[in-house]
Amino acid sequence: MSGIGPMTGGEQGTRRSQRGWRIAAIATLAAAVIGLVGTALASPRATAAASSTAGISRTGQPAGPLTDASVTPQGWSPVAYESAQLSVPGSWLVESPQQLFCGMPQISGMIFVGVRPGFPKSFGCDVPASLAWILPAGKLPKGISQRKPTARIDGIPVYRVPSAKGTTVYLVPELGVRVGARGKPAARVLATLTRSPLSVVLRRGPAARVPAGWTWREFGGVRFATPRSWSLQREDQWSTCGTGLEPSTLLLIDATKPPLALPCPYLIPSATADQAQPGLTVVTGKYAATSVGESYASCRPRGDVRICRSTVTGQGGPVGGVLILSVSRPKHATTFFLLGLSGSGASARAVFDSVRAA
Repeated sequence: MSGIGPMTGGEQGTRRSQRGWRIAAIATLAAAVIGLVGTALASPRATAAASSTAGISRTGQPAGPLTDASVTPQGWSPVAYESAQLSVPGSWLVESPQQLFCGMPQISGMIFVGVRPGFPKSFGCDVPASLAWILPAGKLPKGISQRKPTARIDGIPVYRVPSAKGTTVYLVPELGVRVGARGKPAARVLATLTRSPLSVVLRRGPAARVPAGWTWREFGGVRFATPRSWSLQREDQWSTCGTGLEPSTLLLIDATKPPLALPCPYLIPSATADQAQPGLTVVTGKYAATSVGESYASCRPRGDVRICRSTVTGQGGPVGGVLILSVSRPKHATTFFLLGLSGSGASARAVFDSVRAA
């Protein structure tokens, strides 16, 4: 997902741009019924799964398979949920616990992530003929690890399970999900199954090496590295709509002012619109917590810092391509990281593993 673009004007010399989260809402339009249920970066809440480091080889690359970006056909976009990823035509709608969108004519397909295919009766919407989904695996059949898989997709063993006529459903124990599809492109969609960049970033093992040529930064009492090719921007206020990220950009926000409420236009949640982008936003300062209002728990220490992952990370939809972290030190204010989860996951993992106390 990318930012919506720059706004005009400025305040005390700071650059104003529309980045951040789509605001949760329920609205009825002439052409669409939208149900947005989930989070908005507005106010902090109570406390997400623990973060862990990724396995790294001697060359500094993650030990084990990466996300296979080559399986995404031209004109398609990857859609991730937790440890799994499927690719679908870019015009397909992405339905998730954070966003449900329907009622528009001429929608060619939908992918449901983390939520069963279909809409509440109150929406008055039907699903199109072409569908795909990624859901939690649920309880695994006893002894499945000893069975011969139905097939291997991108090296990942999958087990076909009974499903309705015209529908193919696979259980994927290695990734902890069930994936399914129906309609003409079903076979092509399922053939794009790969592990998600998030699973690469959080894979356990030794920390990654920072690639040669990257730039080290210190901000909010935290030290980290990013690609030198990324542009650097600074602001003193959270004033955004979207995902909090600009492609290939490091945005440093010293939030000395309360977050600015903006009229955020709603974007149709297509796979292309929600696609992850490389980039990093770091927020510190007096109003950092109210700017990045998320829930964090199960924290993991790393040296002198404690790193926690937000509960919405990996849940798909508007937040599907962003790893949201809180980084704290004793007797210091918390600093927040919003890291893009794009491509193979190797670059994002290197950024993540570089985070430490300044």
